Amino acid sequence: ELSHNVAANVTEKTAARFGRCCRDAAKHCVGRTAGQRRVSPQAVCGYGSQDALPFRAIKEGELYFQEEREVNLVELALATNIPKGCAETAVRVHVSYLDGKGNLEPQGAVPSAVSTLTDDLLKYYQHVTRAVLGDDPQLMKVALQDLQSNSKIAALLPYFVYVVSGVKSVSHDLEQLHRLLHIAGSLVQNPFLCLGSYVRSLVASVTYCVLEPLAASINPLNDHWTLRDAAAMLLSRIFWTHGDPGSGLYHQILLSLQKVLADPVRPLCSHYGAVVGLHALGWKAVERVLYPHLSTYWGGLQAVLDDYSVSNAQVKADGHKVYGAILVSHGGGDGAGGRAEGGTRRFIIAGRQVGRRCQGRLFQTSFPQHHGPGHVSRYAQKLPMIGRTARPPRRWARSEYSLGLLL
Repeated sequence: ELSHNVAANVTEKTAARFGRCCRDAAKHCVGRTAGQRRVSPQAVCGYGSQDALPFRAIKEGELYFQEEREVNLVELALATNIPKGCAETAVRVHVSYLDGKGNLEPQGAVPSAVSTLTDDLLKYYQHVTRAVLGDDPQLMKVALQDLQSNSKIAALLPYFVYVVSGVKSVSHDLEQLHRLLHIAGSLVQNPFLCLGSYVRSLVASVTYCVLEPLAASINPLNDHWTLRDAAAMLLSRIFWTHGDPGSGLYHQILLSLQKVLADPVRPLCSHYGAVVGLHALGWKAVERVLYPHLSTYWGGLQAVLDDYSVSNAQVKADGHKVYGAILVSHGGGDGAGGRAEGGTRRFIIAGRQVGRRCQGRLFQTSFPQHHGPGHVSRYAQKLPMIGRTARPPRRWARSEYSLGLLL
């Protein structure tokens, strides 16, 4: 038997050694886990079953072991369903909306659970959408003003973005397209909203209005050119206010405009949208995309403008639109005269389609004059003048600058 003092001394040393062993074991586990993370080993197959492991006890004592079934090598050799190798590790992503609640719709579906919002937000969403898409212009103006200044509608951002994405379904209605662009503009101007990942969704919807041949553009009486101008300005505003330089949004927009401009199959209204889009993004975009492509593009445009057949009247009118947009982006008309009294500086492209049996139709397009910096003239390219000059041009009774074209 040990004395009390010896037992106390042995107990103290034993406790110290036991604590040291526990700490060493913990260090070993932490180091092993960290090492495995650095090495990043492949997933181990065969040990991830959710079924309970069967255990059996031996007859000689209370000893349990995992039961393993016997494998018949003959059946395995003659089997036709040869197991394949381990599949590659994959990651599946599921999107949750708003406050983190998982959506019940299939992956990629638009959230229809508007009822998850509070009653006040739900009423606000319904009233604003009905006011903007309704028939009362004064009510629409009030709704848009509140939409661009309300600080408590962050939860409604994905729903309004979804409303704006409906431009494809109303491409036949210019008025509805203008109203959807107004909603997008109000969201962009709201200083309390962080668009975040919704910027690309808005850019896609606005770019559709700029570049695509809308169903409303089939009728020449529909002024879809104004819609493209407004959408181009909104596209520029979205980029300059919410575009992250590191996100690649600028290059994505330029690539979309360049593809449309370089595609000769696209209609002239799409080419017009590409030109006004480049002009809205600034002179650097014009210098980077339009100027290098202008010498190639001008041949096709000149062929359209030199076609004097009456059947080509509408296409030729669209060609004048594209030509005027190129002049505006180029800075054409600078220094042609002073500012008109009481008005903005503008210039006009006008002309008449002349046929053998009829006078044809009159073309007249007014463009705002370029007020960009003076360095644009450094990249000036001499654009060929269109039209015949054998007869004196008609004097248009307007205070703005005019480019008379006798076609």
